[in-house]
Amino acid sequence: MKIAISQINPRIADFEYNFKQIKDFTEKAVKENCDLIIFPELALCGYMPEDIIFQHHFQKQTEEYLERVKNLSKGISILLGFVEKNKGKGKPFYNVVGLFTEGKLKEIYRKRLLPNYDVFNEKRYFEEGKENLIFELNGKKIGITICEDGWNTEFSPAYGLYPLDPVYETVNEGCDIILNIAASPFYYKKVYLREKMFSSIAQKYNKPLIFINQAGGIDGIIFDGDSCVFDKDGKIIKKAKKFDKDFFIWDTESENGDYYPVEGDEEELIFNALVIGIRDFISKIGAKRVHLGLSGGIDSALVAVLAKFALGEENVTGIMLPSPYSSKSSIEDSIKLAKNIGIKLEEIPITPFFEVLKSELTQKFSGLKDITEQNIQARLRGLILMAYSNNTGSILLNTGNKSELAVGYATIYGDMCGALSVLGDLYKTRVYSLAKWINKKFGEIIPENIIRKAPSAELKPGQKDQDSLPPYSTLDLILENYIENCLSPKEIVEKTGIDIETVNFVINMVHRSEFKRKQAAPVIKLTSKAFVSGFRFPITSNIKIKGDL
Repeated sequence: MKIAISQINPRIADFEYNFKQIKDFTEKAVKENCDLIIFPELALCGYMPEDIIFQHHFQKQTEEYLERVKNLSKGISILLGFVEKNKGKGKPFYNVVGLFTEGKLKEIYRKRLLPNYDVFNEKRYFEEGKENLIFELNGKKIGITICEDGWNTEFSPAYGLYPLDPVYETVNEGCDIILNIAASPFYYKKVYLREKMFSSIAQKYNKPLIFINQAGGIDGIIFDGDSCVFDKDGKIIKKAKKFDKDFFIWDTESENGDYYPVEGDEEELIFNALVIGIRDFISKIGAKRVHLGLSGGIDSALVAVLAKFALGEENVTGIMLPSPYSSKSSIEDSIKLAKNIGIKLEEIPITPFFEVLKSELTQKFSGLKDITEQNIQARLRGLILMAYSNNTGSILLNTGNKSELAVGYATIYGDMCGALSVLGDLYKTRVYSLAKWINKKFGEIIPENIIRKAPSAELKPGQKDQDSLPPYSTLDLILENYIENCLSPKEIVEKTGIDIETVNFVINMVHRSEFKRKQAAPVIKLTSKAFVSGFRFPITSNIKIKGDL
């Protein structure tokens, strides 16, 4: 039997756009004499439509396009994910996969395990399915699971979160092939983990396994694709592209796997995820051009490079906004960077505006604090960058990193402005390692001086980040263990050897800055716990202490 794996990159609730991909791949599969074609979870509407799901127009379009899918199935069987209205008691909808064949919707499988953590909120919308589904095609019995249904096995980090294991039940009921239809969000440590998990499931049950995933970016969430077919020994037979739509065919009778899952280059994964994150965010909101503030620092340099690869140099503008404290080398480095990557460069000094505002406010406020003067500069830059956006239709990319966002080392309504936070889930130490990887891969496009010099906001004479923060190597170690690993201060001290005063200082900074993160731009998710989606704390909590804005 020939099975087509169709990894699409959908747009949320853009039924016509998504159906075109479904139709094109289905027609291709028919030409290749395939018996079955499989699409990702909620492929018809894209994962996850959130509260759009309640709109009457959404439900009406679902019904209309399901009829069109039925017509496609007259020459091939189709497995396709969509939203089904619940006609009984419980939540208003089901997350389902339908089996379409001979012009009819023959079978429906309703997702049984509904995740409600990190980026997931499925229990808000969906009722849990109660039954497994095994269907027979050309003498093969195929057992369907949807995404989370496959993550409660002994090989999963989520094991024990639910009282049942749909994979075990499906195998126990006699399936020949295990199928997991998914929209599985990316984080860079997950790719190998997921492949290893499904490989182990195939080995345990001695059955081939198909994993099919959505590709592309939805807001700040990335779906890495990477759909795989494993043989009964857990070896990978075929694999789709990462981060993009793809199509391949598996012949169940003639092909065996060549290799077991292996770990890849983390820097390459992160680079490609960020590029597709920018590209899909900008294209899916109907925009084309972006701009960013070029400070001469490592963060803005990295964002500029990523934007160039995502959108093309002709669609990226860097704007230098020098203040009285901007160093000559920062300006020179920005000019060199822009020339190296071929983007347009503008210069709008903020000094004249700053001097006027400082003079006026000094009189009104009877003097200005140091922090006030610094933040005025950052907010003037934000004002100008947003004015450029309004005047040209270009989208502002935020350049702050996760370390800064974590401890509030950023000015709200200033350098926190932007429609998308490109590096908001990337710690500063990882920013440096990714920049070095880029220079090794593409030549020295990021000037070496940008990578080598000590980081500084340059908002007062001689300022360095380490005047206010621990060294980033120390800071990031604390943050990762607290945010991603959920360790207590005492456990962090025991694990890292960092003194308790520094650990407590950093954690207090994290919590007193939550109000800033609640107002931050959407973040491209790269780790298991991105801010907003995966790290949820109240602003007004006992752990929070008052601090400067």
